[in-house]
Amino acid sequence: MIKKLIAVSGLTIATLLSSTVSAGDVEQNCILKGGVNKEAAADRGLTVYVDFKSAKPATRKASCDLSRGEALKADTDVLQKINNLPHGTRASYEYTLLSDQTTEWKLLTPDL
Repeated sequence: MIKKLIAVSGLTIATLLSSTVSAGDVEQNCILKGGVNKEAAADRGLTVYVDFKSAKPATRKASCDLSRGEALKADTDVLQKINNLPHGTRASYEYTLLSDQTTEWKLLTPDL
């Protein structure tokens, strides 16, 4: 089970230190948008917490089927890029889940 560390407005996004993403078929490809929430991070004893407000398919043909409470993985690069952002900063990511359950996260905004 993946521990929950980042939330998506009702959906929960987990952040784990994952290994390098390996090749595989894409199962999910989403654009996630939300804001950095330092208060929620502090309340939960975390360094990073992002409250995502939306999750939409990255392309017309992409699948983006996230459920409330579903846990997703992110790596340390994702965390390091947003760790020093101020509370309330709006962030968007392209999130890709591959068939081997590895993930890719690409920070779209803010451009760091």
